[in-house]
Formats: sequence, structure tokens, C-alpha cells
Amino acid sequence: MRDYGRLLPVLFAALLSGLVPTSCNALPTKLASPGACGISLMIWSREPKESKYEYFEVDGGTFGYGGGKDGLALVPSWETPLSPDQCAKLRDIASRGGWTSTAQPTPVPPPAGSGQLADVAVMWDGGRRQFSASGNDPYVREAITMLSAIAAVRFERQLDRLPEAGKQSR
Repeated sequence: MRDYGRLLPVLFAALLSGLVPTSCNALPTKLASPGACGISLMIWSREPKESKYEYFEVDGGTFGYGGGKDGLALVPSWETPLSPDQCAKLRDIASRGGWTSTAQPTPVPPPAGSGQLADVAVMWDGGRRQFSASGNDPYVREAITMLSAIAAVRFERQLDRLPEAGKQSR
């Protein structure tokens, strides 16, 4: 069982003190197996100066998302299964980005100072790799955009359940 009760205050204290690493890949290596997707993936996207944090996790064909405090703590707030097409698209992005090759990938380095940063961990049938990159890396950006769109669908469904503004009939 994970002990996030201790992890969250430590990360929060580090953030407040300005000690959150901006270019160090600090992702936990908890990926279990490529599973139904043929790939497992974790992306921790952040803009420390803006206090924006998102955590994306694909493991065993299931997508998990955490934003805000959950993103900071690397905890998915909710999960949903991925379709075979979504899995194929993720595998394609990882392949084109060189994330699943035996050669070391050459991601766009994180910018000095500020900007969007991403730590990426990927596991496939042939191996495993972790690296840090700029959020402007085209393949990191493409993966984040795809996974954010999946997360947005869930958010829209939640909003659709709310009553419309204005006077409500009884």
C-alpha cells in the first residue's frame, strides 16, 4: 500500500521552498506491465512557476489522470480503460519519439529557468526507459495532448450532469 500521507507534505514543503527539481526525472518506477496496450507510460508534466501539475499514467491498458494536488503527488484521481486505437496511437508516439528504441532517445532538453517540464517513464515488451524533457518536445507534447483530451471528455461528462445556470424548475 502506498503511503501518500507522508509524500504529499514533503512535496508541498519542497515546492514552497523552491526545491522541487526542475530537470531531474523523479518518477517512481511502479509500472507493472505493458498489458493490453503493449506499452506502459507515466508522464509528470509541470510548470513550477505557475504551480500547474498533471500526472498521466497508462498501465495494463488503463489510463489514470491526476491534476493539481494529485498531479503534484503523482497520484491518479481516476482511471478509465483505453481503446485499442488509443493504445496504438500511444505506441506510435513512443516509437516515433524514440522512447522504445534500443538507442538512447534524444529528447528536447528542459529549458533553463522556467517553462513546462516533463518526466517520462516508458516500459514496453523490449525494455524500459526514463528521461526528462521539455514540455515542448514534440512527442511529449503530442502524448500530453492526446491524454489531456481523454481527461477532458470525463470532465465534460461531469459538467453535463450539473444543472444549467438560472432559475430551476421544481
